[in-house]
Amino acid sequence: MEKINKYLEKLFIVLISALLVIIAVFLYRHYSTSKYLLVFEAVLLVINTSRLFLDQFWSKAFDYIIRYRYIISLIVFCLLVLFKVNGSSIGFYNTIFTDTVDPSFANTEIVGHNRVLRGDEFNVQTPYYFSQYYNDFKMTSHQMSISGQNMILGYNAPVKDITQLSKPFTLGYMFLGNERGLSWYWCSKIILTLLVMYEASFILLRRNKTLSALASLAITFSPAMQWWFAPHLYDVFFWAMTLFVLGYYFFVAKGKTKWVVSVLAPLAIVGFVLHLFPSLQVPLGLLAIVLLIVCLVRDRKEIQFTKYDFIRLICAGTYVIAVLGRFIIQNYSQIHLLMNTVYPGTRISTGKDAILGQLFNNLTLVLTPYSDTNFLNNNEISTFYHFGILCMFYFVFIMYKWVKSNRKLDVNMGIGISLFIALILEIYFMLIGFNQLIAKITLFSYINRMFLVYSFTALIFTFWEIDSVTREKEIRSIPILIICTVIYTVLHFITIPAYNVSYVMNYPINIIFKPKFFFALEILFFTLVALLLFIKRNKLAASFYMCIILMSGLTVNPIVIGSSAISNHKIYNVIQDIVKKDNTNWLALNSTYEQNFLLASGAKCINAVNFYPDYGKWLLVDKYKSNDKVYNRYAHLRINLGVKRDFSNEIAPDAAEITITYNDLKKWKVKYILVENNNDPFYNIDEANNIQFTKIYENSKDPHRIYHLNYQ
Repeated sequence: MEKINKYLEKLFIVLISALLVIIAVFLYRHYSTSKYLLVFEAVLLVINTSRLFLDQFWSKAFDYIIRYRYIISLIVFCLLVLFKVNGSSIGFYNTIFTDTVDPSFANTEIVGHNRVLRGDEFNVQTPYYFSQYYNDFKMTSHQMSISGQNMILGYNAPVKDITQLSKPFTLGYMFLGNERGLSWYWCSKIILTLLVMYEASFILLRRNKTLSALASLAITFSPAMQWWFAPHLYDVFFWAMTLFVLGYYFFVAKGKTKWVVSVLAPLAIVGFVLHLFPSLQVPLGLLAIVLLIVCLVRDRKEIQFTKYDFIRLICAGTYVIAVLGRFIIQNYSQIHLLMNTVYPGTRISTGKDAILGQLFNNLTLVLTPYSDTNFLNNNEISTFYHFGILCMFYFVFIMYKWVKSNRKLDVNMGIGISLFIALILEIYFMLIGFNQLIAKITLFSYINRMFLVYSFTALIFTFWEIDSVTREKEIRSIPILIICTVIYTVLHFITIPAYNVSYVMNYPINIIFKPKFFFALEILFFTLVALLLFIKRNKLAASFYMCIILMSGLTVNPIVIGSSAISNHKIYNVIQDIVKKDNTNWLALNSTYEQNFLLASGAKCINAVNFYPDYGKWLLVDKYKSNDKVYNRYAHLRINLGVKRDFSNEIAPDAAEITITYNDLKKWKVKYILVENNNDPFYNIDEANNIQFTKIYENSKDPHRIYHLNYQ
């Protein structure tokens, strides 16, 4: 039997190598910048194939990496920041501004390509962060607003404030400038998430290093985390698990570690609260607290609480109350404006917004990095990979065995029961829903992304159950596992949403399989991974899992060097020169992206994105707030010029198209206008409504003009 197992293991290694070759060919066909991916694939192929002969060597290497993970992480982080590596989609600006200063820097995407779907990142967050350099990192900024925008509420931009201690991702902007600050943001975020998710899994899985490392990779490079890398969504998952880890070690750690945790824990609480994304903060905060309590009860013998620990607790609580209290008092009016916007402030969720098929893995996520979906968008459908339903089926058997043994089995049951109950609640909310009163009482009224929380909970539950089954022989039953797997596979197949089938049928590069056969093959692949994990073949399962991650997570965001997509344009230098001499208000007309490029370039562009209404601007043209519902929102603002004001064109819940008059330009004290040539209202017009328009920038290679306005 042992020989057969070794033979099968070697066979699987060969299959994984073959799969890596197939993935390499697939990526080569989809990405013009694939040479570095091919090198990466070649390295993976060599490592995997060498396991046939050097398995013990790689096991020791893995132990070494885990042991020195913090030192290795620091070295890798420093090198990445040194070379200005980031994952931003700012390369999209190269498609808008076409005249470059240095053609050799025209494309700095060395792997993958920019994602227009990530507009919240490259068209809002990154310009906001860059603009703080020109605002001297003040709390209130007039770079995008006449009355001023609170920059903590603006995607937690870097500010000179005590709250910055709770925002490690943006520290680089304050000390290293925008280009390396961008690299600091992306690299620190990925590396710290890998470390935090490993520590969280290490606690939950009772020091199982292999499964903890796999869980860390599965979470960090999941489609959900990568498609929503910026801004808030990713951060809430990070901070929720950071709170869990630091909360655990706050009570369990000893010696110097205890005092380090005492400093970090209150900072993490502030960081979690300041992200102001209740849609995820409510469920993930509750999940983290429940898991923390269960783990502390489980490991209560390791807790040593003395009178000095009460001092630590009081100090931490005092710091949190003082910092958050000060923030709320100082910024209450802005927080009130934000919470009372038409969008997203007044949304109330009662659930019942999912279908049965969403309880299983979304099988199209391996394709979405290479072709946009024809329903919703790639961001909205992204989730975590898990075997939640399969594990819930098998959990009934585990529960039966645990009760039968008079609760003596070593299965870490408190965590299992907590996660199982959480999954039941989440499924109930998604499929059946709560009435509005219960939703408000339970705070579930804030949760409009429960499917993401569900898939995250299901992922944790998957790894908990695999760890329990591999530890305790009494709950390991191959016949029961096969029965559960068959039921799971059939249910998964018959509940595949029709829109997923339609997407695969319309995939631009022909797939040699028909959609149903493609889905069946993928379900079998996922099932194989689950079975390998259940029968303690963790290394093989990890290798297959890495193939999934490589296909659907690692290739979502590009790998970019520097930020020349913003700075390597002649118009950028023109804007910079103007701002140095005359730092007054700008407007970008008939545009969606140009106004935020202006913001990133240092200009005060008053129609850049606003998180809450800029009444300093709107009351000048709408004195009685007759159109408050149009601009009282998180808003991308497309401004047009006309003979009459028009507030009637709402493009989307987060975007509005508004027409203003020439006289309104004077009210807003607009001195410079950026406009695309094809939509230029000033073409062949030198003067209108006692305003003189002087063209100060025009370039035959760039489809934009800049005008200076002189009011007579």
